[in-house]
Amino acid sequence: MSEEQLRALEADLGVGLPAQYRSFLLHVGGGGAGPGYGLMTPTLGDGGWQWRGIGLAFSGQPTTAEFAGRPFLAEALQSELAALEAQEPEKGAFASDEEFRRAYAAWDARYEELYDAQEAGAVFLSEQGCGYASLMVMTGPHRGAIWEDLRPMDRGIEPTRHDFAYWYRSWLERTEQRLET
Repeated sequence: MSEEQLRALEADLGVGLPAQYRSFLLHVGGGGAGPGYGLMTPTLGDGGWQWRGIGLAFSGQPTTAEFAGRPFLAEALQSELAALEAQEPEKGAFASDEEFRRAYAAWDARYEELYDAQEAGAVFLSEQGCGYASLMVMTGPHRGAIWEDLRPMDRGIEPTRHDFAYWYRSWLERTEQRLET
């Protein structure tokens, strides 16, 4: 990507890109080969920038207009989600079906809001298949760190404890080893 494109992307995000990732985009490539189904590519569209891969924008990935530098709160929200799950309304606790439907709809709306908010402040870097993805944190104390979205197996979004350079180099090394055998 060009320096001009990167500045436009950062302006839309409201935050600078982590240095390692910025350098990769500027000197290596905007996406393509990488872990899982490859690296998502930052692409400018009608709603701002989106990270796209394997033909479509990753579902749930906010455009930069929606991103607006929101803080990454995955860890904090996971405990709130667990508490909310324990409060799921049970039909037998309500006098009528209508009361239950209203209570459940309110509970479900809050659950979906918290579930989706876990991704705020991060961008999807790579789709791993079966709904799993790698994210890079763009805001807050974990800025630049790679996290794995393991929600399809009910594990939440977990830290890898690696930055972009380590995460990508590790994939390259594993790929080279497989090619040598």
